[in-house]
Amino acid sequence: MKIRNLVSSLLLAAPLLHCPYSNAQGLGGLIRKAKNTAEKIAGSEKSGINVVAVGEAGANPIAQFMSVEPVGLYGVSQTENTGNLYLVLRVVNKTEKSSATFGSSIKNQKMVAVDRSGQVYNIDSSGAFRYDTPQDIPVKIELKEPGLQFVNVSKSLGMMDVVKIGINIDANRQGNLTFNNVPIFWDVYPE
Repeated sequence: MKIRNLVSSLLLAAPLLHCPYSNAQGLGGLIRKAKNTAEKIAGSEKSGINVVAVGEAGANPIAQFMSVEPVGLYGVSQTENTGNLYLVLRVVNKTEKSSATFGSSIKNQKMVAVDRSGQVYNIDSSGAFRYDTPQDIPVKIELKEPGLQFVNVSKSLGMMDVVKIGINIDANRQGNLTFNNVPIFWDVYPE
């Protein structure tokens, strides 16, 4: 019940915090949209779906070298019903290396997301992008590059069941990480 109230409150407040201006009609639409999303999530809690505020780390084969937690998938609307998603991670690099690559084609596996119905979402890139990951300092990594975004995702989704991503620190320290129950935040920006 507490999770339901927290998620409902966050979903209702998020659009209000991120709009620089709005007229009465636009604000009403935002509030209705947030309420509908909150009701969908609350309804899914009753149907047995595990509703979580943040994603859960699944398999991390490089845990001894890098701590990686999903913050969420952030959606950018492309049409009224679909949009593109980019993954945001919280990372702590435990190695002497100052950067790592994130994305696809690590150990010949693609970056992929799968929703509750089994729909698979791929990315357009077959490679990875390098990000600064200073040693022992928590950093936020936003995989916003167009080649790393999941495209044509239905805006009715509030959570992605599975997200897989490859991370390469160097040739000896690389792997594909799996995250479960990653929340989706539509048309808001990570803090």
